[in-house]
Amino acid sequence: MSSTDESPEPPLGIDPVASRRIFFGMLALVAGAVLAYAWFRGMQSPPPAAVTRDPLLSAGHRIYDARCAACHGPSGQGDGPVARNLPGPSPVEKLSLTDTTWFHGDRPDQVMAIVAQGIPDSGMRGWNDVLDDREIRAVSAYVYFLAGKPVPGELR
Repeated sequence: MSSTDESPEPPLGIDPVASRRIFFGMLALVAGAVLAYAWFRGMQSPPPAAVTRDPLLSAGHRIYDARCAACHGPSGQGDGPVARNLPGPSPVEKLSLTDTTWFHGDRPDQVMAIVAQGIPDSGMRGWNDVLDDREIRAVSAYVYFLAGKPVPGELR
């Protein structure tokens, strides 16, 4: 065979059909992420009047929604969307902030330490690298509110 009889090699580059598939696949992933975020934000109900009237609780509510609700749920019952995927026999019970007894302590200093430092080997991360002391105090106060407990004076 002569060199003129050989079939030409395909041009280098990406197949236009494949590149369109990749583009639309990535577009679908981004759209799905945006819709999932909107759905999660829509799950969260507006705060009760008692929260909106109290600047400390209002600040705590905003922080809780942004940092805590994914695991602990919008109302602190441990039913956030991330809770389903956590290991253990009953992650909802472990994550509930509305129980009468808190496993890791219910004194203000203990609650603030948990928010700040987390709980080792539990999936509960500490937030002291993101939140300042005032914000840790506010979200701790909001946790008391969710549990139906009076907010301790030490947090005010």
